Amino acid sequence: MRLHTLFLAMIALGLGNSALASYDQAPPSFTYKQDQAVFIDFDDASYDISYDFSNKKVSVNTLISFTASKAGYPIFDLVASPSEVILDGQNTYTETIKDPDQQTTLRIIQQTIAPGRHQLQLKHFITTNVVFGAAGLASGFWTSDLNDRRYLEQYLPTNLEFDQYKMYVRVNVLGAEGLPHVLKTNGNVTQIAENSFEVVFPKFYTASSVFFHLFPVKNSGNNVQFYYPSIDGRLIPVDIYTTYNTEEFVVSTKKILAELEADYGPFPHDQVIIYGNSPSGGMEYSGATATSLSALGHELFHSYHARALMPANGNAGWMDEAIARWRDNKYPFLAKLNFESTQLAGHSVWSRMTDRMAYTEGSAFLSLIAYRMNEKGLSLKLFFKDYFQTYKYTTVTTPLFQAEITRASSLDLAKDFDKYIYGKSYLKNSARHTQEDPNHPRLTKEQLLELTWP
Repeated sequence: MRLHTLFLAMIALGLGNSALASYDQAPPSFTYKQDQAVFIDFDDASYDISYDFSNKKVSVNTLISFTASKAGYPIFDLVASPSEVILDGQNTYTETIKDPDQQTTLRIIQQTIAPGRHQLQLKHFITTNVVFGAAGLASGFWTSDLNDRRYLEQYLPTNLEFDQYKMYVRVNVLGAEGLPHVLKTNGNVTQIAENSFEVVFPKFYTASSVFFHLFPVKNSGNNVQFYYPSIDGRLIPVDIYTTYNTEEFVVSTKKILAELEADYGPFPHDQVIIYGNSPSGGMEYSGATATSLSALGHELFHSYHARALMPANGNAGWMDEAIARWRDNKYPFLAKLNFESTQLAGHSVWSRMTDRMAYTEGSAFLSLIAYRMNEKGLSLKLFFKDYFQTYKYTTVTTPLFQAEITRASSLDLAKDFDKYIYGKSYLKNSARHTQEDPNHPRLTKEQLLELTWP
């Protein structure tokens, strides 16, 4: 298995160490084959992606350095079954398993490890959201927090959302000479040659951070690029591409960025990428979004809460959606809630999805807290600015959020969180809320493929 020498050199020099990884937020280990299935801590990962245009195949060679704090069978995730697995120089294989609560599927290596640092090599093929056409190919790493296993694991081997690690990606489109492709992504991109790219993603990224869209140059549509003058003195590159009116996106983007920087501080990413792809809805990434014009404010807000200050697990996902919707509704106050209870953060510790009640009941809960704080002359909105600045580039949990807002407000919120967030009075057999939200609609496979080919 051969990986690009640049990536191997970076790993050998230790440039990929992730000091930010929040291993203490990993789900608990559990019994597996008279031993333990253990979650691990990625230090860094290198991905060599080859798009074979002639044979219509996409192969990936991966090298992951990781640290284990416990002995046992190591867990990571990749939806596709790898065709080759080498752990610390030994051939092995993986299987998929369910967690003890049957909430999600995980991939587990069939070889036990001792505590310490290890290396994992994998080979697999990408078939999800790849389109081959006469003029070239397109590939999009589209994700969702509202469905299980819909983050980076659909495309590349990764860890769960709690883990932050540096990623190195090499992309080659083979057999497409004379058909130049462009790569839109939220990492540091170097174009080596026509159809050859190298990307380095920041070490605070998680499985939910990466924006990746490869397609033929001739499909770029309406593309406009400019620099946005941040309040911290940076000139932030903005790249907008769409089949719709770019001027409307430009005007809205400048207005929204000015609002967000005034409320929460300098934009927390090195770039802004906007793929104006649909008449409604969108999805957030770190400093990037695939979105409609109507959802643009909601999705750019998520570059603060969601993709710079990031949820560590499914039970933390409600917070950024609730805050975003509270912002969408112009930060209202609410003296009383019209619902009895929810389980926004009361699901299994192994659950990886955001509860859809986050948009409605979650934002209403924040309006209630805002009302109570306002009665004391305090501002929940100002709290969120300080909270963001304190925890940006880290992963957070609901208990941490509860502790911080309790400290800042001096309110006794324990019973409110138990009732409205953890669902201690919620009917345990109640099904998850499934109502669609206009900003984050579920897309069909056909719609995702249409999104991939711009």
